[in-house]
Amino acid sequence: MELLERARGMMVGISVGNLLGIPFEGWTTAEQLRETHPRGVREIEAEPGYPDDDDLAQAIILAEACSESEALDADDLMRRFWEWGELNGAGMGGLTQAVLTRYGGARPQRRARNLRRHGRLRAGDELDLVREPAGVSALTASRGAWEDSSRDAAGNGSVMRCGAVALRWLRDDRALARNSAVSAAVTHWDPRCVWSTLLADFAIAACLRGEEIERDALLARTAAALRVAGPELAQFELPAEPPDDVLAAVGTALAADAQVADLELDSGGIGYAPKTLAATLWAAHHAQDVEHGLSAIVSAGGDTDTNAAPAGAALGARFGLDAIPQRWRAKAAALRQDREPLESYADRLLAL
Repeated sequence: MELLERARGMMVGISVGNLLGIPFEGWTTAEQLRETHPRGVREIEAEPGYPDDDDLAQAIILAEACSESEALDADDLMRRFWEWGELNGAGMGGLTQAVLTRYGGARPQRRARNLRRHGRLRAGDELDLVREPAGVSALTASRGAWEDSSRDAAGNGSVMRCGAVALRWLRDDRALARNSAVSAAVTHWDPRCVWSTLLADFAIAACLRGEEIERDALLARTAAALRVAGPELAQFELPAEPPDDVLAAVGTALAADAQVADLELDSGGIGYAPKTLAATLWAAHHAQDVEHGLSAIVSAGGDTDTNAAPAGAALGARFGLDAIPQRWRAKAAALRQDREPLESYADRLLAL
C-alpha cells in the first residue's frame, strides 16, 4: 500500500474515531451500550455545527506544528494550545485547563465550547480576540500543574492527539522519541503519560510502515530511541523503562488472544493514559478492519472518543484511507464542512 494512502487514513481515522465516540463520552459502560446499541456503535451520531473536539483539534494543532518546524518547541506548541483554548476549548480536560491557566495567567475562555453549550454557535461565527498569555513558561506550567495535582490521574490528553509526530518523523527513531516526548510533556508531565504517548506514536509509525506490532519489539525499539534522545529530554526525568501500569497495558493489549473487554475501558479511571494506549495497541494489532476495530472500542464504553481517536489513527495507518467506511468519511466531512480537509495535513507532513 502507498504511504500516502496510509497517511491520509491515519488523519481521517482520528476524525471518525473521535466523532463515533463523542455522544457516549465518559458516562456510559459497555453494558449500557449493549442495551441501546445491541449490534455495537456502528454510526456517527455527532451533531452538525460542533467545533472540532479536543482530540481532533489538538491532533490538527500538532500536525500544523510538526509541518512548520524541524523540531517541536514546547513554548510554541503551548501557544498554539492556548489559542485553541481561547477560541474553542471543546472537550478540554481538567489537567490541560490547569496547565493552560498557569501558562496564560488566566483560565482559557473556551469560547466555541461555551457558545455551543448555550446554543448560539453557528457555522461562520467569528471567534477571535485571543488574549496574550501572561503566565509561566510551557514546561514550568506543565510540571507545576502535575506537582499540584494528586499525581495519580495520568490523564490521556497527550495520547489522544498521537499520529502527526509518528508520520513526521516516521524513519528517524531518535527524532520520533524526542518530539513525541515533547508533545506529551507540554501538557502531561506524568511519566505514565509521556511513556504512553511514546509507545502509541511508535506503534502508529509501525502501522504507517506496514509492520506488524509485537510487544517485545515495540518496547525495545521505543526504549532504545529514548536512550539515544536522552540528553535532549533530561529535564523530563523519564524512567528508562515504561512505568508498571504502562507495561501492564502493553502486555494486556498485545496478548495473543486479547479481546477489547480485557482492556476494561469502562471502569476505574477511564480517562487514564495507559487505557487509551491499550485501545490504540489493540487496534493496531488485533482489529479485523477499521469498522470492526472502532466499533468495538467505542462499544466498550468509558472515555469513548478519546480512546477511539488514536485507535482510529492506528487503524487508518494500518488499513489505509479506502478501508475507512465511506459513510463515516462522508459524515465526518459533512460535520467539518468549511474546515480544512484532514487529508491535506497528511499530505503536508508527508511532503517533509
